[in-house]
Formats: sequence, C-alpha cells, structure tokens
Amino acid sequence: MKKILCLILTIAITLSSFCFASVSSGIVAHAKGFETENGVQVTMAPFLYKSTLYQMEFPSHQSYEIKDKSVEGDYAVSRELNDLSYTFTFPAGTTEIECMLSLNGETNWRGFSVNSTENPSYWEKDENGNADLTKPLTFRRNEVTAERDEYGVLYRDYLKDKDVKGFRDNDKIYWRLRYVCNEETVTDYFDIRLYDYDNAEKHTVKTVNFNVAGLPFAALKGENVIANQKVAGKYLSSNDFDIVAVQEDFGYHRHLAESLSGFTHSTNYTGGIPGGDGLNIFTKGKAVYNETRVAWNEASGILSDGSDALTPKGFVYSVIDVGNGIYVDFYNLHADAYGGEGSIAARTSQYKQLAEFIKARSAENDRPVIVTGDFNNYMHTHEDDGALYKTLYLECGLKDAWIEYHNDGDYFNLYKWHISGLPAWGNWDSVERFMYKPGGGVDVVVSDFRYTEVCDDSGKVVSDHSAAECDFTFIKTEDFTENTQELRTAEKRNNFLHQVEWFFRALFMVLSDLRNLPELLKEL
Repeated sequence: MKKILCLILTIAITLSSFCFASVSSGIVAHAKGFETENGVQVTMAPFLYKSTLYQMEFPSHQSYEIKDKSVEGDYAVSRELNDLSYTFTFPAGTTEIECMLSLNGETNWRGFSVNSTENPSYWEKDENGNADLTKPLTFRRNEVTAERDEYGVLYRDYLKDKDVKGFRDNDKIYWRLRYVCNEETVTDYFDIRLYDYDNAEKHTVKTVNFNVAGLPFAALKGENVIANQKVAGKYLSSNDFDIVAVQEDFGYHRHLAESLSGFTHSTNYTGGIPGGDGLNIFTKGKAVYNETRVAWNEASGILSDGSDALTPKGFVYSVIDVGNGIYVDFYNLHADAYGGEGSIAARTSQYKQLAEFIKARSAENDRPVIVTGDFNNYMHTHEDDGALYKTLYLECGLKDAWIEYHNDGDYFNLYKWHISGLPAWGNWDSVERFMYKPGGGVDVVVSDFRYTEVCDDSGKVVSDHSAAECDFTFIKTEDFTENTQELRTAEKRNNFLHQVEWFFRALFMVLSDLRNLPELLKEL
C-alpha cells in the first residue's frame, strides 16, 4: 500500500528529529483425521449440523445487495450447517476411486467415481505429463469435486427434505470408499455422526480487523491522523466487538489506545517506525496469553516497492480465552504490499512461513485457529499464482470467512461479484481477511461477515481500509479436549534498545538504496 512509503519519511524525520472398517465399526471422523483399515487417510469436518432453512437477509452495505437464491427460491441453507468437506489420501498405485454416501449404510448409496485414464487431472503428473502412480492420490472435496457434484450427493443437499424445507432427522452418515490399487479392488466403510446444532454448547465472539493507518505519511499531507485514531478507537469501542486486531498502529498508538473503552487485555505495543511492527490485539474480558511476535523472513522494498523492508512487519500470535473453556490460537498479520516481482515473491514466502508456524503450533496444541490481518492479496483474482489459496487453504487447512459466508464456500466462481460494478477493495473479498479452522473438538462457524467504512462526523473515512467484521460461533463437540498447555501473560518490555537497533538498520538500508530515491519522490 502507498502508505507504507511513510516509513522512509519517518526515518528522515527521525534523523532530523492453513479403509475402512465395516459399517458397524462406528469409526467416527475427527478434525485430526484417521486411517481406515486398508490405509486410506481421512480428514473430515468434525460434525455436521441439522438445521433449518431461513429467509434470505442481507446487510445494508451495498455490496451485499447482490442476492443469490437457492433452489428453494427465497430461502437458503442456514450458515450454521457445515459442509461435507473432506480429504481422502489413497495409497500409491491407485488408478480408480469411488466415493459413496448413504443415510442408512445398506442401500441407496450415491456418489461418484474417477479414474486415472478418463480423469487424469486428479492425479499428480510425472515428468512426461502422465498420471504419476508412484505417489499417493490426494482427493479433496473443496476443489474440483464441488463443480462436478451435480446431484449434490456429497453436499448438504443430500440431507434436505424438500417436503418440510428442512433436514432429514438422521444421526449418522455412512461412507463407502472403493478403489483400485495395483489392479486389486479394495472396499472400506466408515461413518460420521450428525450433531444437533441447536442443543450444542456454543459461544459466539464478535471480532473486527482494522488497518488504522496510523502513519505519519498522511500527516505530512495535511491529514489529521491523531483525530482519525480517536474516531477509530471510538468506533471499535461502541460496536460490541470482543476482539479487535489492528495493523499500522505505529506512532499514534497512545491516541488509539486511550480512545478504546472497555478493553481489558491487549498485546504489547512495539513502538513507532522503524522498530515497531504496527500489530496489536485488544479484547474485552478475554485473557490474552503466549504473545509471540514473528518478523517475516523475506520482505521487499526499501525506497521502492512499498518500502516493506523498513519495519519488522510479520505477525503476532496469541492464545485467547473466548469463554466456555475454549482457547483459540489467534494470529494478526501484515503482509507485503505492492505488485512487483519482489513483493509477490515476498508475500508467497510470508504465507508459507505463517503456514509452517500454524502447523507447528497446532501439532503441539490442537485448538481452533483464527487468522486475520492485512493480507495485501485478493482471493478472487488468485493473485501471486494463487499463493493465498494454495498455501493457507490447501496446505494449512484454513477456510476464508468471506468466501464461506458470502460465496457459499466457492473459491473459484465469483462472477456475480466481478460484474457487480463494485471494487473488491473494502466491499467484497477485500485484502482485510479472516481465516479459520476447527481444533481440539471445537468446530468454528462464521455467523456473520461484513465490511464497514469507518468515517468521522463529517463522513470522511479515517483509513484507506475498511473494517472487516466477523462473528464466529465456537461449538463444543463430544471430542472436546481441555487445554493442558501452560499459558502465560506477556510482560511489558522496554523497546528502547530495539528501536535504536532498527533505527540504524533502517538508516543503513536507506543509504544502500539511494538509487531508488527518484522513484520514491515520483510517487510522493
């Protein structure tokens, strides 16, 4: 983003001032996954809710006036109902698979089949472009299968009872996997339980992510940044948010923090530019533990390409007690800006770095995960060769809240939004994102998502970003596990030496990149 250019200006100012047993075996799918008797790795949503249809309602914000209607007409499936998302990994040598689903485990099996001859796109390719049978076959529901599931047999639709516009009263879904591996046909079965959402123990948390634009660049151009921080603080305080994540909280932190009321816990402020990362988390009555700040391994630009290298941008990790004994791994990040080759490479590296951190933390302590921040990347254009989708969605297992809530979990078909005439920035699939996944026997459901422009009394926006507001509902399952990890609150630290170190580091970088000064001056 252009505002990051203020980093260099601030330095100048400072210088001068992500099988089968049998039907009766009772194998139940868990979020962690399991292995069938014949070696198929299964990862599946922890449970599926029975719920009802509801009349379509849309928030007042103009971008959501685009009304998509289901086959029921003015009704749509409740957002509180999970999709049948899954990943099956079949052994190497598999040449054909058949995935079937039944509501009684005896008859009426419905599903689909694919093979390496007629459907080679599902298999990895060897150096000659042919299906590589030496590698396991990983088959994901949330990819191409979503487009070819014409009968909805693996969708929520299979459970619908159109006579009552609700869902059939079943408590299990049975699966049959049949596959051909090294010319031998193998068949396995397992089942998953269906839980009643209405009677489940659940807890809803209102979260907001806001890039507050607390940078001196705007001040040098006559913008009243102090007043903008106060307006932002007032907005965040008066809308009942439980968790607030901010970016670009730099030299005007005091004005933002003093304008926040009712927030009892927060992460530590790391200082202004160049030593601060601009990332902070504030909560109302929800303890914040294990604060960990990680700078990106790669960044692009000193006097060009967004000047991202001039601050320790990265992410802050914490564990937040959201209530009912549920602890959540919560991440707030700020990725590289701009669209040059250096920035694209840096962002791709940053997403991978974050994904590895998330996977390592989840392996140590399985908890629900929420990731938010300024990603500086759209999903609908699959920027950076789809790095966001490939790394955080496929590899890390995260879902995108806006896509799931406003585009029915379809990460590829966003045509209706493209033709809406509205820019994506701040309206739909914007760079301010929330991602999430279940863990520890706790499922996570997005119960609302909206983008809001925060304005002062005159109607003028106080940031070049909209606030991304997401309501999450956390639901305990029968597999819920109590937290056993040691949780600690972060001690206040003196940032003086850190600031001094970063001042001289930034100064050295600036002097080494003076050849790009004309480019910077041109943008200013």
